[in-house]
Amino acid sequence: MSQNQPFANPGSLGLWGFALTTIVLSFANAGIVHTTGMTLAYMFFWGGMAQVFAGWMDFKRGNMLGGTAFSTYGLFWIGLGFTLLLSLPFSGGEVGLWMFLWGVLTLVYAIGSGIAKATVLTTVFILLVITFMLLAGFYWTGSLTILHAAGWMGIITGLDALYLGAATILNGVSGKKVLPE
Repeated sequence: MSQNQPFANPGSLGLWGFALTTIVLSFANAGIVHTTGMTLAYMFFWGGMAQVFAGWMDFKRGNMLGGTAFSTYGLFWIGLGFTLLLSLPFSGGEVGLWMFLWGVLTLVYAIGSGIAKATVLTTVFILLVITFMLLAGFYWTGSLTILHAAGWMGIITGLDALYLGAATILNGVSGKKVLPE
């Protein structure tokens, strides 16, 4: 780490906060497991705060894409967790619209990461766009088939992010490219 870089690369922290939270919630959406209060707590702290911290560190490093993406997804998890914790009322149409808009925002990140030639990150974002659109479809229709498809797509998305977090940390500690990013 040089004097110009006050923080090491926070990518693995943010990616793993996103990946693990997404995988567990997606297992529930796929109908494989039932979520409990533990998942809700992890939405706040692992999915939420870890990504916000990673985002702020990326901003400090001058990485606008990483800073913006990690921060917004961290705040997504905190907002979703807060809604569930307080049992706030919501409609399928409202949540569907939020999921659709998150999909549109994620498409912008996919385009940005493609421009940056971040191949694996681009696949994470593309898979996440599909996941958000399927979730929007579920909330708009109530179809459990669509929800289960969203769950399986979310699991794949989370696994892709988990891989990218591993590649980021292994490449970083070895000082060479061990895994493609």
